[in-house]
Amino acid sequence: MTMRVHEFIIGRDLQRSDLSEISAKSSHFISDITIDFELEHKSFHVDVKSLLGMLLVPIKAGTSIRLLTRGKDEEEAMHFIFALFESYR
Repeated sequence: MTMRVHEFIIGRDLQRSDLSEISAKSSHFISDITIDFELEHKSFHVDVKSLLGMLLVPIKAGTSIRLLTRGKDEEEAMHFIFALFESYR
């Protein structure tokens, strides 16, 4: 199975409400959706569908995010979740 990967920079600090919305909306997809990023010299790998996982790690402006999707609807998931992150600029 293939995987889609897209890298981008976060435009502003994401609030808990932003992260909750991203997590909730990601659950509509069958595909696995994860983000990888570094914060204060630590690497993080977060399941976007996990509300707790999303809320435990602050995502700050200027952070380079690597969005990964894998599954039957990975292309749609990639476009939708990327657009959602972009809407918080």
